[in-house]
Amino acid sequence: MPRKRKSANGTEVSSSHHRSSSTSHVIAPGGGTANDIQKLSHTLGLPADAVTAIMNCQGQGVRSSRRSAGGAADDLTAAAVDPSVMNVWGDFMADESTTTTTTAAAASTNDQAASASKPAATTSTTPPSTTSSPSGPRSYALPIQPPKATPGLLAQTGTLDASVPGRSSISKTPATHEFECPTLLFPQSIFGTTAKIAHIATSPTSCHSVAITTDGMAFGWGRNETGQLGLGYTSACVPLPTQLSIPGEEGEITFVAAGVGKYHTILVGSNGIAYASGGNVCGQLGINNGGVKQIEKFRKCAVMGQVVGDSGGGEDEDDVNVKIVQVSCGEEVSALLCSSGHLYTTGSSEHGLLGNGETGEYIITAGRLGYANCAKFTRRTIFVQSEADATAAAGGTTAVGGGVDSSGKVKCVPLEDGGQISLASISCGKNHFVAVEAATTSGTDVPRVFTWGSGDYGCLGHGIQADEYYPRLVGALRGPMFASNHPVDAVAGSNCSLVRTKHGHVYYVGKHRQVGEATMRFTLIDALANNSHNVVAIGAGSATVFCSTKAGVTVSWGMGSHGELGYGTGENKSSAKPKFVSVLDSCLVTAVACGMGHTLFLISNEDAEDAKALKKVPKVEKDDIAQFVGQIKGKKSDAGADEPAKKKQKSKKK
Repeated sequence: MPRKRKSANGTEVSSSHHRSSSTSHVIAPGGGTANDIQKLSHTLGLPADAVTAIMNCQGQGVRSSRRSAGGAADDLTAAAVDPSVMNVWGDFMADESTTTTTTAAAASTNDQAASASKPAATTSTTPPSTTSSPSGPRSYALPIQPPKATPGLLAQTGTLDASVPGRSSISKTPATHEFECPTLLFPQSIFGTTAKIAHIATSPTSCHSVAITTDGMAFGWGRNETGQLGLGYTSACVPLPTQLSIPGEEGEITFVAAGVGKYHTILVGSNGIAYASGGNVCGQLGINNGGVKQIEKFRKCAVMGQVVGDSGGGEDEDDVNVKIVQVSCGEEVSALLCSSGHLYTTGSSEHGLLGNGETGEYIITAGRLGYANCAKFTRRTIFVQSEADATAAAGGTTAVGGGVDSSGKVKCVPLEDGGQISLASISCGKNHFVAVEAATTSGTDVPRVFTWGSGDYGCLGHGIQADEYYPRLVGALRGPMFASNHPVDAVAGSNCSLVRTKHGHVYYVGKHRQVGEATMRFTLIDALANNSHNVVAIGAGSATVFCSTKAGVTVSWGMGSHGELGYGTGENKSSAKPKFVSVLDSCLVTAVACGMGHTLFLISNEDAEDAKALKKVPKVEKDDIAQFVGQIKGKKSDAGADEPAKKKQKSKKK
């Protein structure tokens, strides 16, 4: 049976139903109808019965009815909270530390618990319970796998001239190497008709990219002024995807993942070892040598506790006790995940990026600060939550926030299971991280979301603009609303974060446009959720955001002077709201990666319907940009003009 796709024009993106008399009857407080209940059910990812029960409780939970003289709830609410009738609502009430017993004694007990759980007016001398999983450490579904996306064809919108972004604007008349809509990159002349791309990598601060094929070959292109492509030389721009390899092991190592920062690149081999090249001013390469400021060929990364040795199981077979499977890079910081889901970071300590509880600040001269950075990937085992969230977990209240010290900083306490937490995915923006916890074997525990680093524009999702020095639990992304629609992955832009849930809902926080107000707490992108879009791929760049759906619709918004938004020739270069990328209409986009001056896509090419949708997507081959390639090769390297390899971290005034 052919797939049903939703096009980007008109009313086909949403379905409408005639409201019958039965759906217009008021069945909930505030004039709520059955139709309203169904909409809320879809938006929240909860069954309609649970939504009805919540509405009838009018925000007071069962305790409000239990405080009555009789101590009994109304029939509808009592039925809804019975776990045998509604498991979701039962889970909610379990979190609220209540039972279905409606005796006066139970009411009194609950009232006392509610009173005790309220934050005190003064700072308590007794620390609250810090565990969010009373039954003990979670049992995770391991091992963690490398990034997975349905393989497809590689497309790019934006410019191929990596020397331009951030330095000059695009020409009024786009050249052959400047794409204002998604364009298939060299499907025949470089990748071949049978090769498919399995993984794409770029980042909000980078002007270079990496693509990995299904057979593990890595290709890199873009800016190479600090040797970040590992080709053995520097250049202003590498215009064509060029195969990357490890010196001395060419063709012997295949790759499963890649991460790119502003000045560096890290590749993850199928052997579980990470390799880095490029600028190393802050130790972001993780080669355990902070004195080396730049390398132009890939070198093995140093990972705390990792031992590489012959397993005796075959010729040239390595046995790695800490197998790296994922990587993400920021401007001058890097993070790895191993197959056990453990977190390792290296590089700049500014803003608390290392997740070790400090910035490493020290005095250089009077009024000027430096930072004690890290040059080796070191495991981070402390995860925290706000004191108010810890109290909420122990006392049954859903309040988020509060619990600040005398200086106004939110007080945080360690999670008791921090040393055992496994992460499933991690993403780094310019100066902040967002990570999603791994699923458990039982499937009943809601994966938690953690953020840390720079809190500019509220991009960490804690409701304030403040840096976090440890991975901190995002309290707003847990609870009964996410029991059946839990977070599955996340991406970080320069100053924003997006989290995608199991049912394809996307939550946004921060700011990615130069104008407008910042979103301080994770907020549902209702333009997609209200139209029943199931988002399968998300991306965020320096000033762009993308969402692609299961129905073959891709939208973007933000600002893209180089055509990063992909709207096409003659269209606007910015949009305040999600706008359709018409060239990708009916194309199934399985992955999106947003960089500076460009955006990458993986487009499915599995069947005849995919092939039909791809016919309208333009493509470019080597011969089409031969003149541009010749110009680039004829230029001398202009890396000295910017001298990023010699750039020092900005010192702060004390």
